[in-house]
Amino acid sequence: MPCCTLRLRFLSKLEETLCNMDPTPGKNPFSYEYLFLENTSQRMVIWLLAFYLREAVVVLTLIWASAARSLQPEGEAAKERTSPESQKCPGPCSCSYEDWNDELSVQCSSQKLTKLPENVPRGVKMLWLDGNNFTSLPALAFKNLSSLEFLNLQGSHLTNIEQHTFHGLEALYSLILERNRLKLLTPNIFLHLQNLVSLRLNNNQFSKIEEGVFAGLSNLWYLNLGWNSLVVLPDKVFHDLPNLRELVLAGNKLHYLQHQLFLSLSELRELDLSGNSLKGIKSNIFSRLQKLQKLYLNQNQVNAIAPRAFVGMKSLRWLDLSHNRLTTLFEDTFLGLSSLRVLRLSSNSVTGLGPKIFRDLHSLEELQLGNNRIRNLLERGFDKLSQLEVLALNDNQIEEIRAGAFLGLSKVAVMNLSGNCFKTLPDCAFRGLNQLHSLHLENSCLSRIRPQMFANLSSLRRLFLQHNRISVIEENSLNNLHELLDLDLRHNRLSRLSPNQFTGLRNLEYLLLSSNQVLEISPEAFAPLQRLSWLDLSNNCLETLDSSVFASFSKLEYLNVRNNSLRTFPLGWLSPTPTLIQLWLEGNNWQCNCSLKELRDFALQHPNVVLRYMQSVTEGDLPVYTYNNITCIGPGEVAGLDLRDIQESYFAEC
Repeated sequence: MPCCTLRLRFLSKLEETLCNMDPTPGKNPFSYEYLFLENTSQRMVIWLLAFYLREAVVVLTLIWASAARSLQPEGEAAKERTSPESQKCPGPCSCSYEDWNDELSVQCSSQKLTKLPENVPRGVKMLWLDGNNFTSLPALAFKNLSSLEFLNLQGSHLTNIEQHTFHGLEALYSLILERNRLKLLTPNIFLHLQNLVSLRLNNNQFSKIEEGVFAGLSNLWYLNLGWNSLVVLPDKVFHDLPNLRELVLAGNKLHYLQHQLFLSLSELRELDLSGNSLKGIKSNIFSRLQKLQKLYLNQNQVNAIAPRAFVGMKSLRWLDLSHNRLTTLFEDTFLGLSSLRVLRLSSNSVTGLGPKIFRDLHSLEELQLGNNRIRNLLERGFDKLSQLEVLALNDNQIEEIRAGAFLGLSKVAVMNLSGNCFKTLPDCAFRGLNQLHSLHLENSCLSRIRPQMFANLSSLRRLFLQHNRISVIEENSLNNLHELLDLDLRHNRLSRLSPNQFTGLRNLEYLLLSSNQVLEISPEAFAPLQRLSWLDLSNNCLETLDSSVFASFSKLEYLNVRNNSLRTFPLGWLSPTPTLIQLWLEGNNWQCNCSLKELRDFALQHPNVVLRYMQSVTEGDLPVYTYNNITCIGPGEVAGLDLRDIQESYFAEC
């Protein structure tokens, strides 16, 4: 079997494996949990992982080629090998030789070269010429480098490439010409690169591409034309690329797509048209792309999608239409997309959702509808989405959720309704969401938590209610949430924590109550929370705390009472074996008399718990370090001192 055919089959199988990674949370780094990571550094790590997985494909092709050559008969292979000792490295460059795979690399990056280096060894496999000042490349520039597999000319100020520049590079697999100043390529310029797999022409100054430019590239797998100035493409510009798998046209100025443009790309798996100026999607544009799995149309100006525009795309799994100008979705907009798993429609101007819009999307796992203008959710509006795991409706104008709006969504694990302004949430509003793990209701104008509001959410793990107007949590309103681990009530208007408000939360581990108006905590308020490990009461109005408030906390590790009005602090609940890891006390009205001697002794005995300088928990991504002072406001003789700095003799009569 020819080497090219073997290589393409290998790449196809690898790509299929990556696209079919298990979407179950915890198994796949590209699953829905990525979308809700709070920390930017976490998101960046996952993004980089995805990026380098794709980049690794090009390297794998080179390894494949080396392996294929190693299987050649000894006599035939010997003809290709040239002893590295007999080849002199060009003056401004550095050379390296890998004996295990007989690979010679020449690196001439960023040497301020104005012309190609002379006497490049004939047996070179990888040649780096990026970051130089070539301006142009002459004809037959690489005629003696018949073994070259990888050529990098990125960022070398190229404005012109002669017709036969790449003649002789029969073994070349990867050619990088990105980030230059190229405006025009002549037809047949790549004619003799029949083994080329990856071609990068992005970030140049192309305003047009002539027909015939890609002639001879029948084995090309990856083509990047992104971030140029392309306004229109010839009908048959991709006619010579029957094996193309990935095409990037993002960041250009394309206004429309003609019917013939993609007809020959029957093997295409991924098409990126994001960041152009497309105003509509016509029917039959993508009808021949029956193997396409990912289509990016985000960040255009699309205001209309023709009926049945995606019919025939039976393999499509990812469709991104976010950041466009769509106002209406029709019953046949997504007709035929039975394999679709991810649909992104966020940041459009959609005003409503009809009952049959998503009827064909039986395999959909993620639906993003945030930042639209949806006003209400109708009964059974998502009825056919039986496989859905993520539903984002954040930052719309939703005022009403009809009873039964989420029926049929038995597998949804993450729901984001934040940034709306609900007049009310009906009893059992979330009926049918039996597998819901995370519910986002922050910044949603809620003023009261009522019984039955969260009924039927027996699997809920995380409930986000911060930045609302909640002043009352009625008794037993949360008692169905037996599996809840995290409850975020920051930035509300709670003034009193009463018995039975947290009844039923037997597994709760994190309770965030900072930035409310809490004046009083009933001794029994936290009694049900026996597994609590993190309690944040900072930025409230507490003046006293009864020791029995914390009596049930056998596993508490982090306690924050910063920025209240406390004068004393009970410690009896900590003995005999404290579990606290960190205690925040700064910003209170400490009266440093005998009532605080016990706190002073504890702070001195456990300096790693009551740190003087510690990292503060914030909503941002960067850590904030703050002082954890226990500053006395009285009596007068110790006012202004830190409690820990007062001499033992001061407490001699206590």
